[in-house]
Amino acid sequence: MAVKTQKYRNIIDSLVKMCKTGQGKIGSNRVKSGIWNNYATPDAEDFSDEYHINQFLARLSESDRLILAKMLENEVVVGVFETLKVLEEFEIDQFDSGYEGSPYHDFIGRLSDDWEWPEK
Repeated sequence: MAVKTQKYRNIIDSLVKMCKTGQGKIGSNRVKSGIWNNYATPDAEDFSDEYHINQFLARLSESDRLILAKMLENEVVVGVFETLKVLEEFEIDQFDSGYEGSPYHDFIGRLSDDWEWPEK
């Protein structure tokens, strides 16, 4: 395995952060709140799909919204995971291997909060 740079670690950690507190939480937080877009009204043509999403969320129970929110969060994680697999498959520099076998394994390890970066 090639030596991993601090940049590699920073990229993996940034992807983990995005999943936990960034873009990866926006959709799930909207679903949990029960409102996808406050500005989506029946008269707002630009937001017609979002108005229907608002209506859909309003019909769901809180527990069903939590299930849907978790699904959305998981799909963001899957997207990152699959992207890292492709970067490895095409042997993109620094993503051709990982500490735990593959970069996507490193990502999942860091995401789970119980795996520390090994010493260089």
